[in-house]
Amino acid sequence: QRKLDKMKELKKAFLDLIFSQKLRFEGFTESWELRKFGDMADYKKGPFGSALKKEIFIPKSDDSVKVYEQQNAINKNWKLERYFITKSYAKKLNAFETHSGDILISCAGTIGEMYELPDESEPGIINQALMRVRVNEKVVSKKLYKLLFNHMIEDFSKEYSNGSAIKNIPPFADLKPMTAMVPSVEEQFQLSGFFANLDNLIALHQKKIDSLKEMKKILLKNMLI
Repeated sequence: QRKLDKMKELKKAFLDLIFSQKLRFEGFTESWELRKFGDMADYKKGPFGSALKKEIFIPKSDDSVKVYEQQNAINKNWKLERYFITKSYAKKLNAFETHSGDILISCAGTIGEMYELPDESEPGIINQALMRVRVNEKVVSKKLYKLLFNHMIEDFSKEYSNGSAIKNIPPFADLKPMTAMVPSVEEQFQLSGFFANLDNLIALHQKKIDSLKEMKKILLKNMLI
C-alpha cells in the first residue's frame, strides 16, 4: 500500500512539474502551445433523465441498444450492462451514441473517471451521468488528452470545492474555454510513454493489493469454519 501511495504521489509530482514546464525531456526546447479544451475535443453529455426513464427499458435482444452508465467508466469495462432501449428509440437519441475510440467520462458523483471504448465494444447510448469525448487527434493525442483532462479536473476541484467533494463536471460554458499547454507531437509521444509506465506500475501494485486482500478473505473464511 505504501508503494502504491508513493507511486501515485510521484505521478502527481511529475504531472505538476511537466505541465508547468519546470521539467522537460532532453532534446526538447520548443515552446508549448496554449490550447483550449474546446479545440482539443468534441464533448457531449448524456440526455436528460426523462429521456431514459425505466419504463422504456427492454430486455436485451436483437432489437435492443445498450445504455452505457457510470459503472462502465468507473470499472473500465464496456461489457457491464443493465439497461437497453429499442433501436428505433436509439435513433431518436443518435446524438448521444457511442463508437469504439470514444472516451466516456463519469460526470456526477464519482467524477472524472475515464474509459476509452475498445475496438470490440458494441455501439450504445450514454446516459445522463456520462460525457462522451471525441478527441481531435490533429491537436493532441488521446493519451495526452487524458492526462491534461485529469490534471484540469484536479485543479478545478481544488479551486471550486471549498473543501467539499466536487459533484459534477464543469459545465461546457466553463470547460471549453479552459486552456492547457500542449507540446509538439514528438514530445507528446515521450510524455505519453513516460506516464504509461508509471500507470503500469501503479496498476501492478494495485493488483497485488487486491490479490492479498482476496487471499486474506479466503483464509479468514476457511479458518472460521
